[in-house]
Amino acid sequence: MAENRFVLKATDLSVLVYLIITGTLTFVFPHRLLHSAVHLYFRLAVFLFVFLLLLWRRENKTRFLEFIHLFYPILILSYTFGETAWFNHVFFSQSFDPVLKVWDGYLFGFQPSIEFSKHFSARWIGEVLNLSYFSYYFMTVGVALAFYFRYPDQTERIVFVIVTSFFIYYLFFIAFPGKGPQYYFPDPLNKAVHSGLFSHWVQTVEHYGDKPTGAFPSSHVGMAVIYLLLTWRKIPWLFWLLFPFALLICLATVYVKAHYAVDVLGGLVSAPLVYVLSKKIYRLVSRFVLE
Repeated sequence: MAENRFVLKATDLSVLVYLIITGTLTFVFPHRLLHSAVHLYFRLAVFLFVFLLLLWRRENKTRFLEFIHLFYPILILSYTFGETAWFNHVFFSQSFDPVLKVWDGYLFGFQPSIEFSKHFSARWIGEVLNLSYFSYYFMTVGVALAFYFRYPDQTERIVFVIVTSFFIYYLFFIAFPGKGPQYYFPDPLNKAVHSGLFSHWVQTVEHYGDKPTGAFPSSHVGMAVIYLLLTWRKIPWLFWLLFPFALLICLATVYVKAHYAVDVLGGLVSAPLVYVLSKKIYRLVSRFVLE
C-alpha cells in the first residue's frame, strides 16, 4: 500500500494554496476582474496536471518525473506574476504609484527613476546595468539547478522557499498595487536610454513578459537577496558569482525604470523577512506531507 500512495510534495501545496487563494478572488470580486474564465481555466489545468503527475509518479518512479515534479512550480511563476496585473485592482481601484512617486521625491529630492538614465546615459553604463537586470531571469533556475546537482536531497526545500517567496510578493502586489515608472510616467519620461544588445534583450523581455504590476517592493531586488541567502553557505562559488549582479540589480531596476528607488529599499528590507517566513512555512507544511 505504501508504494502506491500519492507522493505529494511541499511545493505542490504551495502552488495549490496560492492558486486557491487568488482564484477565490474571482468569485468574491467578479465585478472587478476581467477574463475571470481565463484565471479559472488556468487553475483547473494546473490542478489537473498535478493530479495526473501524482498519479503517473505513483506507477512510474523515474528520475525524469521526479525532475518535472520538482521544477514545474518554477515554470508557472511567469504566468502567475502576470496575473497580479489583473488582480491588483481587487482591493483598490487605483494604483499606489502617486504615493511611491511622492516617497521618492521626499527621500531623494528628485525622481531617481527619471534622472538616473538621463545623467548616466553612456552606452557602457546602460549595457552593464541592462545585463545585470537581464541576469535576474536566469537566477531562479540557476540556483535551483545548482542545488539539484550539488545537494539533490535539499532541492525540494530550495524550490519551495523560492516559489513561496515569489507567491508572498505576488500577494503583496495584489494588496498594494503599483505599476512602476515605465507605466506611470508619461512618454518620454518612462523610457530609459536603450542603445545596445543587452538593452534590446531587456526591452524584448519586458515587451512580451512584463505587466503593469509588482512595483513595491521590488521582487527583483528581494529575490536576488534571497538567492544570496540560499547560496552563501552551501554553494559559496555561486554566491560570489551572483553577488555583483545582485548589487547591480539594485541600480538597474531604477535605471530601466522598472521600479522607483523606494521599491529597491522595500526589496532590501523585505527579503530577509520573506525568506524567514518561507522557511517557517516549509517546516510547517513538511509535517503534513508524506514521502
